Amino acid sequence: MKTTLALSLLAASLLTGCATQAGYAQKVYGWHGRDVNEMLAQWGAPTSQLTMPNGNQLYTYRSAYSQEMPYQGGFYNYPWGFSGGGSVYYRCTTNFVADPKTHTIQSVSFEGNDCVAPPKN
Repeated sequence: MKTTLALSLLAASLLTGCATQAGYAQKVYGWHGRDVNEMLAQWGAPTSQLTMPNGNQLYTYRSAYSQEMPYQGGFYNYPWGFSGGGSVYYRCTTNFVADPKTHTIQSVSFEGNDCVAPPKN
């Protein structure tokens, strides 16, 4: 039973791949030159929208959350004390700049430790 479960989990992880920043870059940079309305239809309403001084539109998507990390210690793996605990803060900000006349995305940028996605094959 344990072997079957372990093999199933291994197969699932191999099929889905690991989420990386390079995978996220593939995902978002693929929007460069495409219609902004398609992007809005797929991504939904942005967190914020701004008209830039040159007239272009800046669409910003932000996500953030924190995760509590468990304490570990007092076991045979950590005989000298405790480790872990506290919380880890995850965030991702993605910006799309679009030309309002042609409705095309002119540039894409992102930053944050949670800007990750599985790479495209």
